[in-house]
Amino acid sequence: MMTSNSSKRRKVASDATCPLYDLLSGGILEEVANYLAPISRALFAIAIAPPSSPYDIILARCRPKISGSSIAGSDWHTLDFGDIEKELAAKLTDDDISKILLHIDAAQKVKRLRLTNCINISGSGLASLRHSISIEQIDLSLVEAHRSPILDSVPPLSCDKVVPILESIISHERNSLKHLQFPHVWRRKEPVDPRFFGSLQMYNEMMENRGPIHCLKCNRNIIYSLCMELFVEDDFFGIQDDTCGVCTKNYCHRCSADDNHFSSVCLCRTCERVYCSKCSTMVECGNDCDKMYCELSCLPQNICASPHCSRTFCNSCRSDDACRTCGKSWCVNCNDCMECDWCKIRCCAECSEKDGVNGVHSCDDCENLKVLCDRCRVEVCESSNCKSCAKIIQPVLLKENKKLQDEIKSLKDENKELKDENKEMRRNMDLARMFLR
Repeated sequence: MMTSNSSKRRKVASDATCPLYDLLSGGILEEVANYLAPISRALFAIAIAPPSSPYDIILARCRPKISGSSIAGSDWHTLDFGDIEKELAAKLTDDDISKILLHIDAAQKVKRLRLTNCINISGSGLASLRHSISIEQIDLSLVEAHRSPILDSVPPLSCDKVVPILESIISHERNSLKHLQFPHVWRRKEPVDPRFFGSLQMYNEMMENRGPIHCLKCNRNIIYSLCMELFVEDDFFGIQDDTCGVCTKNYCHRCSADDNHFSSVCLCRTCERVYCSKCSTMVECGNDCDKMYCELSCLPQNICASPHCSRTFCNSCRSDDACRTCGKSWCVNCNDCMECDWCKIRCCAECSEKDGVNGVHSCDDCENLKVLCDRCRVEVCESSNCKSCAKIIQPVLLKENKKLQDEIKSLKDENKELKDENKEMRRNMDLARMFLR
């Protein structure tokens, strides 16, 4: 009998899947949740929610009832999935996102939604946000701030799933939308998805219908600048260029920041976000190409090769101004590279003096052939009587002459070897004839 009872107890203990809230009091669970990030609290509340098994529901009747919302909390102004571990966010599915949004009543409470690192969702999990009048900002870039939105693999986030949800929000006359940040792949897809383009037009119509919106510094009406850029070839395509992507405040480009000559709002060319001067410190490419970057984390660390300069500049400037031999780059003030007027090859002064390098030199006495690489100067110097050009290409011609002499010597040696082989073959043939006689 004892053995039978013990076996029964062991079976109940091993088979029953009692939820955590049946084992601990609500106060303890709420206290634990206070130490978690907002997203983690919501996930925790969902994880300990009552199961659907009738057996577990019967067991739960004798336990104090715990409100899931009391564990998840009620302050959901900003829902940023970047608050949890990147690996965990990357594993979340559309079903997980849907459960979180429904559990916290995101359509009525959340004002800023950022799907940071949610690279495994198609967007169907956002369905509960349809017709929301509370949400002000939706960030679909899938990356955190100050990071490039270009992912290693194309995310499954679908226009077909997300755009209808956005359009339902935009079409509501009492919506609160101020800012949308779209994925890089949507903005740079060729050709652009017509449904995505249509949503941009719909958003612009919504903004225009709101009436005047003024710059916070000069009070100029900038309603049209708050619209999405619709010119596909523009770097700002699908971006609101006068709205800060962090605080969603509006400034015009005519107003400069308080501490420098930059505009109050600037687009970072790396993370493709617009920042105001209060939300991010903007830095300019050291080569004065007018491209801006948010903080040093987004500015490519291409440092001027001059030992007396510490300017940094963007990748496009580096590729344009780099020496083709050593790969070093200089800023516009310290530029030590020259470009051949004919073939456009670039070579720095140090490499141009090395043996075997097709250097680029300048001729101060020749107007038509001023900056040429050695190979191009040799080709065109026959029609020029410039002594300076002749002096520049003299080492090249000497090298070419030596190279030709070496080739001639090599051909002579090869010819001698062939003659010796021919003599040997004739001698062997004579011996063979004598033997046959």
